[in-house]
Amino acid sequence: MDTLTEHEQELVHQFISITSYTDEPNTAIRFLSQCDWDLERAIILYFEGNTRANEQLNENSRRAQALGGAATVPGGFPGDELSVHERPRGLLENVRARLQEWGAHHGQYLPVSTNELASAENFMGLSGRSKVVYMLQMMLYVPLVLLQKVSVTVLIVVSKLFPMVKTLTARYSHRRQGSRSEPKGVDPVQIARNFIGEMNVFYGNDESKLDFYEGGYTSALYVAKRDARFLMIYLHSDEHDDTRGFVEDTLLNQRVLDFVKEHDFLIWGGNVLGSEAYQVANAVGATRYPFVCLLSLKTNSQETPEGTTTFAPTLSVVCKVQGNISADKLVDKLSSQVERLEPTLISIRTERQQNELSRVIREQQDQAYQASLQRDRMIAEQRRQEQQREQNEQQWLRWRATQLLPEVPVEQKGQYARIAIKLTNGERISRRFPRDSPLEEIYAFVQCHSRGLIGQDVSSSVSKPQGFTYIYPFKLITPMPRSELQSSTTIHIKDEPTVWPNGNLIMEMND
Repeated sequence: MDTLTEHEQELVHQFISITSYTDEPNTAIRFLSQCDWDLERAIILYFEGNTRANEQLNENSRRAQALGGAATVPGGFPGDELSVHERPRGLLENVRARLQEWGAHHGQYLPVSTNELASAENFMGLSGRSKVVYMLQMMLYVPLVLLQKVSVTVLIVVSKLFPMVKTLTARYSHRRQGSRSEPKGVDPVQIARNFIGEMNVFYGNDESKLDFYEGGYTSALYVAKRDARFLMIYLHSDEHDDTRGFVEDTLLNQRVLDFVKEHDFLIWGGNVLGSEAYQVANAVGATRYPFVCLLSLKTNSQETPEGTTTFAPTLSVVCKVQGNISADKLVDKLSSQVERLEPTLISIRTERQQNELSRVIREQQDQAYQASLQRDRMIAEQRRQEQQREQNEQQWLRWRATQLLPEVPVEQKGQYARIAIKLTNGERISRRFPRDSPLEEIYAFVQCHSRGLIGQDVSSSVSKPQGFTYIYPFKLITPMPRSELQSSTTIHIKDEPTVWPNGNLIMEMND
C-alpha cells in the first residue's frame, strides 16, 4: 500500500468498502491492477470472474441446501429454498411422480409413460392385480391431462380477448420461474430500464415518479462518489407478501418522494431475481425484504506515530431498512443519517468545487502562458526570418553589383540606349546600357545606385544566395504615355521601344 499513489489507495479503500472484502489488500490491488485501476471493471471481475467471489455469492444458497432447503438463511432471500433444488415441477409431473411412488411402495409399480407402445408392452406383462392397479392410476391421470389441455385452451382464448391477462400471467411466470441471471452481454442500462418499466406498469411509478438511476450498480456508485451525493438502494422482491404494500404506501408516498428530491438522492433499484441485484444484496448484507439502504461518502482517519492520517472519502452503507415500515419511519431513519452526514458531503463538494476552480484557473494560466510563449516564438521566428531576408538582400545586391555590365562608350554609336532616370529623391541619372542587355539590367543599376554600390570596391568573391529571389521594391514608369517597364530577364532593351534608342523613366516605390 505504501508504494501506491493517493488515488490508487483511495480506489483500494472503495473496492474493499463496496465489496465487503475481507482478504488482504494486496489481493484487492491485484483485481484493480488487472483492470488498469478501473473500479467498476474490478468490481465486476470480483463478483463474476473470480472463484472466491462466486463462493461468497453462493454461501447463502449452500447453507439453505445444508438445512434441507426448507428455511430462509441469514443473508438470503425469502423463497431461496427453491434455488438449491430443481425448479418446481408442474401439476402433471407431481401427480405422475406421486402415482409412481405409491405403486412402488405397494410392489405394483408401472411408470405412467407417454409412449403408447412402451406402455402397452409393460401392461401386457403385468399380473391381473397389477393391471387393476394400473387402470386405477390411469383413471386418475387421464382426467388431469384433459383438464390441463382445456385450461390452456381457455387461457389462450382469454389472453387474446383481454391482453391484460397475458401481462399478469407473464409476470407470474417471471416471478416463479425467473433465475438470478441475465444473458451475458446484456447492457446494465437496459436491465435498469426494464426494472423501471416494470415499476411504472405495476405500481404507477410514472405518475408518482421515484426517479431511479438508469444504469448499473457500479455506475451508480461512481456517480454518487463523483458528485458526493447520497445513494439510496432499493432491492425489490416479487415473492415477498409485503412488497406491493411497501412500494405503494411507503416508497411512493409523497413525503418520501419530497424527502429524496429535497436532498438530491441518487436512487438505484433492482429485482433480486436478476444477477446484479442479487450480487448487490450479498454485498450490502440484505436479509429481509423489502430492503432499502443508504450509502454515503465518509472520511476515514487513522492514528499513526507521525500523527493522524486522513484517507480519501469512501462510500459506505450508513443505514439499512429491512422489512415493511411506514413512510414516516422510513423518512425518520433516512433523515437522521442525512442530518449527520450531509455537512460532510457539502464539505466534500465545496472542496471539490474549489479544487476544480483551482484546476480551471491553473489550466487557463497555463494556456495563457503557452499562448504567450507561442507568440514570443512567432515574433522571434519572424525577426529571425527578417534578419535572414535582409542578409540575403544585401548579399544579393553585392553580388548583383559585381554582375552589372559596364557602361558602353559614347563612341560606339548604335550599340547602346541612352536612358535618363529620375529617382525618388529627385536626383536624375543617365546611363548608356548595352542594346543586348535585358530590361532587368536597368532595375539592377537603379537599385545598386540607390544603395551606393556603384563605384565601390565590391569583392568579386561574393556569391549569389542559394534559393533566394530578389524582388525589387520599386517600379520604373515611362511618363508619355504612362506605362510600367517590366523587370524582365528575357526581353532585351533593343526590343522595347519605350527605351530604345532613348528613354525617360521615373522611379516609383511599390505600395
